Amino acid sequence: MKIKISFLTLMLLLCFSIQGQTEKNLSRPEKNFEKFWITFKDNYAFFKLKGVDWDETYKIFRPQVNRKTKEKELIQLFSEMVAPLKDGHISISKKDQIVYKVKKPSVFKEEFKGHEKELWETSFKTLEKNGFSEIKGIGPIVNNEHLYYVSQNSDIGFVRISRCFGSLESIYDDKKEIEDTQLMLSLFDSILNSFSKTKGIIIDIRANGGGHGGLELATRLANEKKITHYKAVRIKGNYDAISTLEPIYITPNQGVNYANPVVILTNDKTASSAEDFTIALYQQKNVTTLGTNTAGMLSDMLSTDLYHKISFTLSNQIYYSIDKIPLEGIGVPAKIKLKNSKKDIENGIDPLIIKAIEILN
Repeated sequence: MKIKISFLTLMLLLCFSIQGQTEKNLSRPEKNFEKFWITFKDNYAFFKLKGVDWDETYKIFRPQVNRKTKEKELIQLFSEMVAPLKDGHISISKKDQIVYKVKKPSVFKEEFKGHEKELWETSFKTLEKNGFSEIKGIGPIVNNEHLYYVSQNSDIGFVRISRCFGSLESIYDDKKEIEDTQLMLSLFDSILNSFSKTKGIIIDIRANGGGHGGLELATRLANEKKITHYKAVRIKGNYDAISTLEPIYITPNQGVNYANPVVILTNDKTASSAEDFTIALYQQKNVTTLGTNTAGMLSDMLSTDLYHKISFTLSNQIYYSIDKIPLEGIGVPAKIKLKNSKKDIENGIDPLIIKAIEILN
């Protein structure tokens, strides 16, 4: 029996053969590049929002990679590729060390560059001038900062949550993340118990860059089960397609739970898991948000590994308000608008602390 093969079929078979051979013969740097580019193409949620043509990015950078491309050079190319996205959830790591992280613009960061510590000192002094006890640092220390800072007067409790993780190791290890979250919650429960006789609490999460456990922390302050927001995931391989919007709810914690009024202080460096905390409580009747919009970096971080223990993260989710407005780049809005400036340090008064006290009084 003779097998008839059309010219078109023959050409297709030949093309597939050549493509297979080409992929098989790619060098390690080229394979890393291809995987990096295609992972973003298939999963990144905000090309349209950021105004970036990822196919054009391929045309510019792919010719710069060959078998002689060194690891450091490749990471530099990756960095240049993703920089225009200005997405703080994009990072590139070597083993457990972040070697590049996209810089997201921040009004607060620019205003207080090199002076953040002085602002927190001003905040703590403002509390003490209003009858609060001396600030006490609680929990693990990272970069010379405790996890929590706590104070109270006869009526109001204050807690600054500096970040949403206890140890840096928990950021890279799922098992350690679970243990770390439990530590965070245990300490937070103790703090809330110490506020049992207060009539209100100030929660300061300004410049909290996130981590994990934001929603779990929020359940301790929720009074009723409510829808908090919607979440969708980028459908693989289609720039514009997203999954069906999934409603997300918060349910009050069955154990420690604080039911009195709460004021949450936010700014545009309040990011990621700290935004989860904020949006989870936004619809609660006992909660007021004060400050400026959060960072608008709400997506979870999708992580992918390359060769030689290089890994990277990206945003593949879209968060929506209960009105189904996308929040990426916009953030969770503050119900009462008020922002800090360097003059606050000169004046020795933090106006957000003063306003929060007024609200709770």
